[in-house]
Order: sequence, then structure tokens, then C-alpha cells
Amino acid sequence: MKVRLEHITRLDYSTDVVEGVMDVRLGPLSDVDQRWDVFTIAVNPSGSVRRYTDGFGNRAHLITVAKPHRMLEVVTRCDVVTSLADPFSPPAQRPRPLTPSELADYLSPSALVPVSAELAAIAEPYRPATVDGTFEAVRQLSKYVHDAFTYQKNVTTVATTVEDILRHRTGVCQDFAHLLIGFCRSIGIPARYVSGYTVSNGSNGDGAPMADTEASHAWAEAYTPMHGWRGFDPTNDLVASTAHIKMAIGRDYADVPPTRGTFRGQADERLTVSVETRQVE
Repeated sequence: MKVRLEHITRLDYSTDVVEGVMDVRLGPLSDVDQRWDVFTIAVNPSGSVRRYTDGFGNRAHLITVAKPHRMLEVVTRCDVVTSLADPFSPPAQRPRPLTPSELADYLSPSALVPVSAELAAIAEPYRPATVDGTFEAVRQLSKYVHDAFTYQKNVTTVATTVEDILRHRTGVCQDFAHLLIGFCRSIGIPARYVSGYTVSNGSNGDGAPMADTEASHAWAEAYTPMHGWRGFDPTNDLVASTAHIKMAIGRDYADVPPTRGTFRGQADERLTVSVETRQVE
């Protein structure tokens, strides 16, 4: 599937700010299941744009506008081709084992997914008896998150931890991804956070539209010895396939926010984000 993406981030200030710096992780990410064909990034007002690769292999850009401005707009456009039509089928070649550093990153607690006795107790009955059962164990944990927690906007923040979600039983895609990651790690399954998008005409399999199709989305990837890294979307109760487009990966949201930054000045700031995804082939 070929998907065309446009992501517009706009910051408006109540008065001129002297300098603005923004760190951007809006991909796109290329791996065995997707590749990007076209990518552009435009900044208004014009400034310095420096591309780099972070410690998790994500494409990132550091934007600096070193002149007074009252508005900053960043527009990214890209064409991405996704190829994982059947995420349930193992790859033709057995996946490579994870390195010690990957195991440390994706099995250890992280800022938003700390150790939790409650997480471990919920996940323990799903622990696979053999490595062949790992994929199905993660799928069932993803379904548990979908069924046991309520999707509700504006009840959590980017700093909400899994312990907060367990207490209130509500959240958004970011929170559900963190829950699934915590469940997996607590029973020895490496798991990581994925930021990205879903295709706007995607569905959850029974004709109902997927949540968050007009905004950034998040899900978890778990590593299984039979399948390698596979995405699990507890918000929509799906295994990620061609309708899920990955922008960045990390231990949790704190590693890969789409944008973050700072400015010099005494202004109030207002953020607006617009996202469009559509299948073009």
C-alpha cells in the first residue's frame, strides 16, 4: 500500500519570541515492512534544519529559527509504501536474535513504564508456555487492554504512567501502548513504543473506523522468536499491518514525541496540529 502523509505543526505566540528550537521526529521510518519514497520538510519562517539519527535509529530533524517571530509552522509531507499484508504469518527467514543493548532497552523499565506489581499480576496468566506461543500471548494481552480499558480523550497527559492508567482505567492510544508494553516486559517479552499514523480509510475489520485516524497514533511492537518485531494496536484491537505507518520507535513516548522544543521570550504559546493520511495506490 502506498500512503501519502501530511503533518502540519503550528505554534502561535502572543508576542514575538527571539529564538525557537524544535526537535522533530516525524520520520518516516524505513524497515523490512515499509519504505519511504518521498520526504520533504518545510519551515516558516525559514530557519536551520539539521537532520540526524537518534539512538534508536529514528530519522530526526533539529529546527532552529534564530530571529524574532510570532508563528512557527513545520510541514512534513511524505509517500510511504507499506508491505506487511499478513502480520500473522512468520517471515521467510527466522528473525535475528536481539542484541544485549536491545534487550536492555526493551525489557527494562522506562520513564513512563516503570516496574509495577499490578501489571505483573495481570500479565502472568498470559505468560507463554513455549516460545511458539509468544505471538498469541501478546495478541491476547492487546485484546485485554482493548476490552478492559475505556478510550477517552483529554483525561491523561504525555507524562501519565501506566500506574495512573491502571488506577483510572481510561486513556488514549499512547496510554494503551504503554500498558501493553508494561504487560509484555513484565513476563519477559521485549516491547517498544511506536509513534505513527493509521490510514484514514482503514477499518478495524468489521467495518468500523479505527480510532485516531486523523491524528498521530501510537501502538506497541513486541519481539517474538517466530515473527520478530510485530505491531499490536490495543486501541483498535488489531495486529498492525499495511494500514499502520511507523514514524519512530523508542522505549516509551518520552523517547519519541513527534515534536518538542523551547523558545526565548515571555509569550504564551498555542499549539495546533493537522494530519492527513490517504491511500494513493
